[in-house]
Amino acid sequence: MPATQDFEKDLANKYADLLSAKEKEMLNPDNVGYQWKRQKLETLYQDTVLKSKYPKEKLQTIEDEVQKEHDNQVNESEQFKQAYKQNVLEKLQPTKEETNYKDAYKEQVLASLDKQPDEKEESPEEVQKREQEMKTFEEKHGYEKVYELKREVLDEISEMDLTPVQKEKLNQVDKDLEKEKEMKLEKKQNKTHEQEIEM
Repeated sequence: MPATQDFEKDLANKYADLLSAKEKEMLNPDNVGYQWKRQKLETLYQDTVLKSKYPKEKLQTIEDEVQKEHDNQVNESEQFKQAYKQNVLEKLQPTKEETNYKDAYKEQVLASLDKQPDEKEESPEEVQKREQEMKTFEEKHGYEKVYELKREVLDEISEMDLTPVQKEKLNQVDKDLEKEKEMKLEKKQNKTHEQEIEM
């Protein structure tokens, strides 16, 4: 009976292709290409069914098995997508270290604008401790990350209720940051250039 088995396998494969085409057509209702492909596969499947001369029950059993397999694959794909999405979203959350750095930088900028968040004066020891923590972070993470975090902080501060004088000072901090970025990245490029020359 190997010929019958091959024929059933062929029938199952054609039905699976049809289900897949139906799903793509459903997801892209405006795409005529998917509709055309589904119609073609439907005709192909119907022709195969007619040639098989199988009883309705037998065909139903084959279709049910293929449908079950198809549904399982769809569920697995969905689960994978959800897990991957969760992973990416977690990566987008700033780390505790990044949040601490941003907070420290924000305090530093606000202090230079004479706009302390809770109007409390920091002791010189606190200022020194904060600056040391920032320096450690900068050494560990490289300038691109540092710039990105500083940029976020300045954007947040610019949305605050600032006096014209504070806005002016913030503009200066902003300009200094852009200059600093150019210098740091130029230095990095020069280093890379020197390494290339040495090679």
